[in-house]
Amino acid sequence: MASEQQTRNLPGRLSLSTGSAAPCPPTVHQDTCLKAIRPEIGTHPYILATDDRGRVVGIVPSYRILERLDADNDRERTRWEGMPLQALISTKLRGGGQHAGSALDSQLDCVVIAEGETVVGISTDEDVFLSWRRLESMLSAAVSDPLTGLMNRLAYDRRLSEEWARSRRTGTSVGVVLIDLDKFKPINDSFGHHAGDDVLRGLAAVLETGLRSYDVVARYGGDEFVALCLDCRAGEIDVPIRRIQQGLARQRFEFGGTRVSVSVSVGAAVRHDGFEDNDPRELFAAADDCLYRAKRSSADAYVIEFGADSDATVRYVDTGFEDSQIGAAFVR
Repeated sequence: MASEQQTRNLPGRLSLSTGSAAPCPPTVHQDTCLKAIRPEIGTHPYILATDDRGRVVGIVPSYRILERLDADNDRERTRWEGMPLQALISTKLRGGGQHAGSALDSQLDCVVIAEGETVVGISTDEDVFLSWRRLESMLSAAVSDPLTGLMNRLAYDRRLSEEWARSRRTGTSVGVVLIDLDKFKPINDSFGHHAGDDVLRGLAAVLETGLRSYDVVARYGGDEFVALCLDCRAGEIDVPIRRIQQGLARQRFEFGGTRVSVSVSVGAAVRHDGFEDNDPRELFAAADDCLYRAKRSSADAYVIEFGADSDATVRYVDTGFEDSQIGAAFVR
């Protein structure tokens, strides 16, 4: 039996005209700060982000911009005001193949693709144009981790390159934090993979609440997560690390009547300068080396490299204290 929402193809004619009175989405360069975009919001539910050549490289819902600009936290709101539009592009659009296209101010035979009474796309002889509202969730899923809902590795690598380039232009710092669960395999072996999934989701929740809204958090693979901490002041990178360890210590995991304690090892590296002479792969490699050293030292340890020529320092955090009472013992 056919569904009421069955897709229908309806022949029609599309008028391509520059004189339409319909509201158009504002076109804004991807490097434009969010504060400067606010006056454009309200005319259309979407903002088109463009590159230096004027090509559309992303589509950002207007409400996502307003959520950041109207944040309750004063510091985060101020930080978001200076963030570029590209920080909110979930899926970067790339140029397609060469085709003739259709001229403006012309009439074009087309087929309207509808579900029930809702138009979801238009098909022409040369192309198919689909509703962005329909595509948006699908494209977002392609750059998200299905278990935790965090950004996946593909999306994270893109953001790292973008933020590195922005730091090169503006001189702001960028830090990479790698988080690895301690003794995760025994949890899977003893209680099953569903228990391991619960732990991974719990850590993801801690990362989202423990970091600032403009920091970038992703599941990098397996039991390893990564965060991109933006614009940290000198020596400040350990603050989010301590929040993560404290937050995870407060999590309660219980499987089959057995309470399970979960901890993480963390490696971090931060750069305040030298962006012209290095690339983001070097920063990630430095954080990865710090993680390796943390894993070898002890559970619940973190190692930070504060600069390309600095000595890394191992610190142990007593997670029995509140954030304001944390004591860190330098052991190296």
